[in-house]
Amino acid sequence: MKHDEQSLIKEALAQAQTELSRFGRVRPGAFMLVRNNPQTGAPLTHPTGLGTVLEETPITGEALETFIAGVRTEAARLDALAVALSAEAEAELERNGKVEKKRVLLIRMEDQEGVHILHAPIDPQLDGGLGLGELMASEGTEGLDELGEPLLPRR
Repeated sequence: MKHDEQSLIKEALAQAQTELSRFGRVRPGAFMLVRNNPQTGAPLTHPTGLGTVLEETPITGEALETFIAGVRTEAARLDALAVALSAEAEAELERNGKVEKKRVLLIRMEDQEGVHILHAPIDPQLDGGLGLGELMASEGTEGLDELGEPLLPRR
């Protein structure tokens, strides 16, 4: 994963922390590194990062499918180099030798190298709020990527 693609992950983490602080949960978001100007469609001199969050609450399966379809369409229109999807999920994490179900931020990063699945636990903080734990690569990602087809345009 290149530096520019890593900046998408940093943006997804920052957005998720803001969501946790404001709402106590993380709404699905999409972050793209694009080569075309979003307003004009003209090629950009340098790739640019863009992001959006699904505003609809509660989030239905249909709304999420529509959101992902829109991300796929915009990725093609804007000639995206990388796309990071982020959302809150429940996962089984091993901590201190025990497996427990935890709320996590799940990030699906797709770039020219393939798909990378990352997660960060959502933990209570000393101030009573919620925060993100350490971001880690998810092991055994074969079953985690349920999109069925890539988000990025085929080259």
